[in-house]
Amino acid sequence: MRIKERLFSNIFLRNILADLGFRSAYSTRKGGFIPYFQYKIGPYGKDYYLYFREEPYIRRYKNEVFNKLFEYDKNDINRYLTFHYDAYQDKKDFLKFLHDEITERLERKLSRFRRSKLQAALDWVAEKNQEQRAQQEQLLRQNIELEARTLLENRQTGPEQTSDQVKNFTENLIPVIEKLIQPYLAGSITVTHPKYLPLLIQHFYLLRNLQFTDRNGKIKGRLFDNFSATDLAFVLRLHFPEFMGKQPNTIQRDIKEAEANIDLNVEKFKRLDKALREFYFE
Repeated sequence: MRIKERLFSNIFLRNILADLGFRSAYSTRKGGFIPYFQYKIGPYGKDYYLYFREEPYIRRYKNEVFNKLFEYDKNDINRYLTFHYDAYQDKKDFLKFLHDEITERLERKLSRFRRSKLQAALDWVAEKNQEQRAQQEQLLRQNIELEARTLLENRQTGPEQTSDQVKNFTENLIPVIEKLIQPYLAGSITVTHPKYLPLLIQHFYLLRNLQFTDRNGKIKGRLFDNFSATDLAFVLRLHFPEFMGKQPNTIQRDIKEAEANIDLNVEKFKRLDKALREFYFE
């Protein structure tokens, strides 16, 4: 057993090492990572491959992905990313990896030069995600046409068989249509970091309850006649990828938890509420 593993086997020592900054989820063991970007072992080359003198460990590998990216202008960044994207089989997985890595790095203190490069890469990811949705839509359309054509070609069958075919077609069509209309119903609004999601919910809370009063405190009007937590849950589910896989009642619990942390006596909430009232009602 290696020394580090032996130390980490002791919970007391493990906690001490964590407090001192020696604990990390990333191993310094070589290899063992998913090679989203193609790489070679050997002298540095001027092509789009990543190059290492020896098998890299995961942190070094990820850093080199972006060190290489920083070498290029916007056009070459697109070519660099496309080179690796085309070679990787699971396109959705590649785009998620790149999106997560970019947004994490955008949270760091960066030069304007590097930030602009990362933003160009993030724009590329958004464009590819849109292409993926368009391709999925086309495939779904083809499936619908195929199902309809099969049904029409067999229309000479007896009434009972036709009824069964219509039922089958309908049952198959419903989930297909739901997927087909999803790009139109749902946006792909993404925040740069998950920590902003509760703050966004709190902002929505202030908007939902925004009202103006007279000097006596009597309510004279509201921004929304009706905008419930249920409505907000569906808005989040339709337009924010972080909520798309959740059921509305689960999202409502997230909303309730975020709203519980609102205190209108706290200065930042008071300032925001005042600014919103002035913007809409004055």
